[in-house]
Amino acid sequence: MARAETSTRTTSAQRDPAKDLDAEIAALREDVSAITATLGDIVKYRGNSAREEADRVRRKAVKKGEETLDSVNENLEHAEDELKTAIREKPLTSVLIAAGVGYLLSKILRV
Repeated sequence: MARAETSTRTTSAQRDPAKDLDAEIAALREDVSAITATLGDIVKYRGNSAREEADRVRRKAVKKGEETLDSVNENLEHAEDELKTAIREKPLTSVLIAAGVGYLLSKILRV
């Protein structure tokens, strides 16, 4: 920490210790003020860095979510096309399977 220096050294009997103490307190206040300002700058910098990182992660998650949604939609469309093809090729089998599934669901849900 800063220590107040007097320009002229005199004997301790001639110096006023209260003035030395006041000068040291003033120097300490300046040091604390500088530390506070530096800490404020650090908080602002880290806050901005954290905000930028969170924004980058959010954009990446949105992009990944959109890609996943597109993939799911493509898979559903493909499954729908396959199901339609299977129903056209074997209509009786499809009706019997649908009836069996409906019967099982009615028994399960009737509880």
